[in-house]
Amino acid sequence: MVEKTAVHNPRAPDMRGFFNWGLKIGPMKELFVATGRPAWAADGSVVGVGDPVAQTRYILDDMGKFLAEAGYGKSDLIRIEYTFTTDVPQSQYQPVFEVFADWLKEVDVKPAASTLRIVSGLALPGLLVEYEFWAAR
Repeated sequence: MVEKTAVHNPRAPDMRGFFNWGLKIGPMKELFVATGRPAWAADGSVVGVGDPVAQTRYILDDMGKFLAEAGYGKSDLIRIEYTFTTDVPQSQYQPVFEVFADWLKEVDVKPAASTLRIVSGLALPGLLVEYEFWAAR
């Protein structure tokens, strides 16, 4: 397992419940990057239309399984990239981040996060959020 050391930035908001402002990683043998994952089911349907919290729960449930199938766990995560559409009201940001905090609660060293991107739309109508996951070992 890769060694991860969280680096907190005392001049930034304390978000350590679900990400760190910095992360020292090493020694690393392998990097796994999972493509951006929206709430898009295998049958082509959009899950949780109009509900960014439900979409986030769906994505995290699937990502936990996908990581495990690839031989990784949540503790191997080093970076999560967040993308919201302009249809996600700011009042829903905190509930979405609380879902992440709950999902990562058992991870001692949280991943580093990228900039939260706000875009006008995603691949299909009804998709509100998409996340990209990076893991290392």
